Amino acid sequence: MCVSCRRRSGTARNTPLRSIVCAPCWFAGGGDISPSELTDTTEDDAAAADELLAGVATLLPRTALDWFRALLASAWYQQVRRDAAERLRGLLTELARRADWDDHTSWPTWDRLQHASGWRRSSTARWLAELQHHGWLLRTEGGTTPQFRPLALQHLSGNRAAVYQLRVPASEAAEQDVPTKPDPRDPSTEHAAAQTTTDTTWTPTHTPKDLSKTSTGVPTRARACVHSSQVSPPFRDGYGPDGPGQEEKQGGHFDRRVPVTGAEMLAAAAELRTDPALRRLTPRWIRSITRTWWQAGWTNNDLRYALAHRPRHDGPAEPAYRCPAHQLRRPDGWLRHRLSWWRDTNGPLVSPTVDARQRRSAALARGHAAAQRLPYGATDLSPTDLPATTTERTTAESQLVRRWAREFHARRNAPRPDAEVATPQSRTSHLHQINKTLDEGRRTRPTAQSTSAAEQPAPTTPAPAQPHEPTTGSAHERALARARADRAHGPRRTPRPFRARRFR
Repeated sequence: MCVSCRRRSGTARNTPLRSIVCAPCWFAGGGDISPSELTDTTEDDAAAADELLAGVATLLPRTALDWFRALLASAWYQQVRRDAAERLRGLLTELARRADWDDHTSWPTWDRLQHASGWRRSSTARWLAELQHHGWLLRTEGGTTPQFRPLALQHLSGNRAAVYQLRVPASEAAEQDVPTKPDPRDPSTEHAAAQTTTDTTWTPTHTPKDLSKTSTGVPTRARACVHSSQVSPPFRDGYGPDGPGQEEKQGGHFDRRVPVTGAEMLAAAAELRTDPALRRLTPRWIRSITRTWWQAGWTNNDLRYALAHRPRHDGPAEPAYRCPAHQLRRPDGWLRHRLSWWRDTNGPLVSPTVDARQRRSAALARGHAAAQRLPYGATDLSPTDLPATTTERTTAESQLVRRWAREFHARRNAPRPDAEVATPQSRTSHLHQINKTLDEGRRTRPTAQSTSAAEQPAPTTPAPAQPHEPTTGSAHERALARARADRAHGPRRTPRPFRARRFR
């Protein structure tokens, strides 16, 4: 059977895996075939394919939950050993959660299946083959990589996981009375299928896919369209600007709009579920918690900002630590706690959008520094907000020092003007200026005659007459008188230092 369309038989083609591809798929992928191969035996191949599919006595369940309950109640599952049954239950849960609502196709990766079951790769492959053998799974497409992908699927990018379809054996469906969908290949059931789709009253199961990939629209009973997940016109290639699977990165409808009615608040709450911390909460639960902030004029962008920041009384809001989503035990309590920071005695504070607008106005009127000191929610500065703290002074000093260092570095490394660059002409002019300065110094220097006149000693006054030495008295008294006279009219003689004589 063709690995591309799964409807016609084919032949082994020139691919790395020698894949079986039918003639129409091979021709659509760019392969060379003969006209006879394209038009010959197409009816026989289709009949063989229908016969092969009809030989599989399986039916399509109504929901993935019906398939899961029927499998757990089957006789084959009851005979599985207890330790293997627990791991198999995790594998079946992962397949059911990832199943599509319409045709119940599920394509979880091997890493997800191994993490859910706890088995290794070989054991996971063996139990998947066992489920296919008993008719509970049907592999509609095998997993491929770009290196070993058939030519008909070369237009796909990246690795593709194997696609399985949830099926119920006909015997088990008849025994357990499992609700099933009509087979679309049977032409007799087309009319019945059209009636069942319009007369269905059952409620579908919860979406088993990743909540970040689901549509954020909420159906309401109002006639007017309250919310649409597509906020921009579709692109020509069918995908957004970032490629397939990136459409959820576009802005939501209520990111910058304030929901007013109950239906709009419900749609806005569904958009908030893209936050990993709020995925376990229902839109109605989120609406009951955040209704007060929406009534105060907040938008979804304001709420996301409030979950990641905390307001301050001396400046703008500061970032706050966020606990990882998988570690939250009570997401509703965490949401109430984070929003309680943005409430006072009068109710919710002004929205971050309004606060940012007020700060821009303050920056235009008083400067950026004044806008940074403006308390959250305030419109003007008060005298108590103006004094600078020690931390702010230290920060300002460090900024001034850095700015002066940058200016000094720029002046020092700046290129010199042409007038200051040394040239032969500038050298000659500087030499003449030096010689001129030296000549002026020589002319102002004093002559030798003036120098000799200046060096002659000035006339001194005669020294007072020494008193006559006493002539009377004993020799001892006369010696004392001379000593006193020498001390009074002459310099004091210092004693000669003692020098030890060296005896020979």
